[in-house]
Amino acid sequence: MAGLPDRSVKPKQTAHDIRQWLSGAAFPEQASPAAQVLSQACDMLSEHAVSTSHPRFWAYVMGAASPMGALADFLASAVSAPMTSFGTSGLTVAMEAQTIEWMARLIGYPADCGGLFVSGGSVGNLVALRLALQSALGPKARADGLSGEHSASICLYATADAHSSIDAAAQMCGLGTSHIRRIDVDEHGRMKPDHLQQSIGADRAAGKRPVMVVATAGTTSLGAVDPLIDIARICRDENVWFHVDGAYGGLAAVSPEAPDDIHGLREADSVTIDPHKWMYMPADVGCVLTRDPGLLYDTFREGAPYYAENDEQRLLGGPERLQFRDLGPQTTRAFRALKVRLGLQLVGRSGYRQMITDDILLARALYERVDGHAELDALTLHLSIATFRFRPAGMASGTKDAEARLEKLNRHILHELHADGIAYPSHTTIAGKFALRVCIVNFNTTLADIEELVRHVVRIGRAAVLSGA
Repeated sequence: MAGLPDRSVKPKQTAHDIRQWLSGAAFPEQASPAAQVLSQACDMLSEHAVSTSHPRFWAYVMGAASPMGALADFLASAVSAPMTSFGTSGLTVAMEAQTIEWMARLIGYPADCGGLFVSGGSVGNLVALRLALQSALGPKARADGLSGEHSASICLYATADAHSSIDAAAQMCGLGTSHIRRIDVDEHGRMKPDHLQQSIGADRAAGKRPVMVVATAGTTSLGAVDPLIDIARICRDENVWFHVDGAYGGLAAVSPEAPDDIHGLREADSVTIDPHKWMYMPADVGCVLTRDPGLLYDTFREGAPYYAENDEQRLLGGPERLQFRDLGPQTTRAFRALKVRLGLQLVGRSGYRQMITDDILLARALYERVDGHAELDALTLHLSIATFRFRPAGMASGTKDAEARLEKLNRHILHELHADGIAYPSHTTIAGKFALRVCIVNFNTTLADIEELVRHVVRIGRAAVLSGA
């Protein structure tokens, strides 16, 4: 890991190369020495794998993995504790329950909430939708599912910028995406509360049943934070489940540099947070919290004669906090809580406040440097995501043909950054404009890395213009 800054962020390789490397590994009929197996894996991964911990990895929303998180993963795997219930593995299950409370305290959510660690925000959002349906429909949701009249009238509300897992959750719950009302956003990509209020009112007037509003704390493309405080008020007045997808941005609640609206997540009925994003944990680990631990238990509990029971769990919080097999969709579960717990113990709230603030300030520094450059267009800045593009002086923009030329040029720049192993940003489209997108959730990134990115974008862009690429 110490040599990461000197490595290519994306090692040069083709699909043919990978096929060649793997074709040499025949199916293992016989045993091999452990040292040899490990050595081969270490060599291949260190030379050819992409690491999100590289200081110039800024794609998607994938956090750098802390060494403590990696060690905790090793320890959790070595112990291999069954994380189903207190009766099966009392200590480790109680540790997860306490770490859930710590997560709530970290972001300012009620500490007496319920919750569990899951694989990531996608499963967290699925759990939240099941909770909303259970809250709205009661016991019939478990017995009858979403049959007939239950399904036809249900409405969910989210913007077009909500994470794709919201659509997936609706489909997995038997609703389909036609039940999702798309709420307009403002010029900053934030949900418009007025349109939300109007949509809920129109659906009620049409005999529909508003069930859940999904607001986002840190959209994937831009990092925008919806006006959570206003949305919370609407949901409270309308008696609609308020869910905040804070998989990326929820942890910004610890930073003084985050927008004030981030603190509206404490009013949510449920929240998703991904420690493998802005807590710098190795994937995978997500977290879902809810104000009502009993509802979590009522939604997912399943009895079977082979499950262990233990009345002592009442002393530490009861089955609604300690019987994790009955709090979510999984029975067999990894001890994901351990890496989150050790990460918190290692750096504390103050450490995360500093690291997350540093990421936000680095994105701000990137935006300012781009904004002050004659050949770059600064497009958006939210949380630790900055978007921009190369546009040489005199090159037109705005028309369909001009935007097509700019997209081709900036796609070329992105390809060259990746191919040369210089940096790994991703891309998005903003109001028809193709943009380079830098998401900094990386404690290894420095200001020098940001300045190198700007220099190389301009260098590659100028060369492409001169060559007619």
